[in-house]
Amino acid sequence: MNKSRLISRQVTVRGPTGLLATALADADSRNELAASRARIVMAADEARRRFERDLHDGAQQRIVLLALELQNAEAMTPEGHEDLREQLSRIGKGLAGALEDLRELSRGLHPAILSECGLEPALQVLARRSAVPVELEVDIDGRFEEGVEVAAYYVVSEALANAAKHAYASIVELDVRARNGVLDLVIRDNGIGGADPARGSGLMGLADRVEALGGTMTVVSPVAVGTSIHVELPAGLPASPLPSRR
Repeated sequence: MNKSRLISRQVTVRGPTGLLATALADADSRNELAASRARIVMAADEARRRFERDLHDGAQQRIVLLALELQNAEAMTPEGHEDLREQLSRIGKGLAGALEDLRELSRGLHPAILSECGLEPALQVLARRSAVPVELEVDIDGRFEEGVEVAAYYVVSEALANAAKHAYASIVELDVRARNGVLDLVIRDNGIGGADPARGSGLMGLADRVEALGGTMTVVSPVAVGTSIHVELPAGLPASPLPSRR
């Protein structure tokens, strides 16, 4: 006895309405992904701020108090105990070095000048501290959203560190401008080039941070020519005027 089998197939026909719905769903997915990435970046920044506060209010303060007590002990060391005095002095220098290391770590986590004074003064400090001479041009007027300022700061900080440690550059040009709702950063060095964000360097993390804010980051680094980093961040209007500086 032959049995016939009926196979039914469901065919989906996408007309204009179906295509529109698919496009809207894709757009929603992209927006949700971008919002999720932005939340992750904000959460990481907040964690860094808490860590910086803990370092400042906790470990750094304890080291300062210990150093003061050690100085008092050194001053009270009786005559004839020069070996003990020298040992206390060495310990004091070690504490001072540890304190400076903590302060440097704290500045790298979330520099206070960025939060208190804004992007331009923070970039000026970076330029002064750079191991490579920096030609700095800044044309901005006002404060921007915190995420934008932090992203711009870390991009410049990483670029200057790379120029000194990896590119062996002798000069860095830094141009920062805000116009038409975009914060535009261009960092160029005359180093050995060959930088590749895809190789897992710090540049990849910076690119993720920039893209999470809806910005773009382009790295051009021909070998033996130098490296150029171009970042555009959707800054909008300044969030507030810059604080007055004496």
